Amino acid sequence: MLPEIPEKFYGKYKLATSENFDSFLKEIGVGLMKRKLANTTYPTVEFFKDQNENLIFKSHTVIKTSETRFKLGEEFDEDRLDGKRVKSVVEFVDGNQLIQTQRDGDMEIKYIREFNGDQIKVTSIANDVKCLRIYQRVPE
Repeated sequence: MLPEIPEKFYGKYKLATSENFDSFLKEIGVGLMKRKLANTTYPTVEFFKDQNENLIFKSHTVIKTSETRFKLGEEFDEDRLDGKRVKSVVEFVDGNQLIQTQRDGDMEIKYIREFNGDQIKVTSIANDVKCLRIYQRVPE
């Protein structure tokens, strides 16, 4: 039986701070122009569950809206914002972390989303390059 994600984690969050994002994007192979564009946006992320019990991260920027739909513990194909198709799996651990492991060829990329009150702390790791982005809950 998979753990249940607390309702309080669902909602809308806006990027507040970002550290080392460009280096992380470079490490996973994102080209210069897409990196420059990505570094100018402050996305709003919605996290919710649909009627079929799929979990959804929907990211909105002025440039593009993307959606990642998944079930805990099940591998799925994901189209990253840079256009690459990768394999991902998401686990819920420690009562407040969604850990996504993404496979891009031989590279393993981890996204650790830690829910703390009205924030999501996202640590992204590729090889030995780490990026930290903090999202703040948007009042409904």
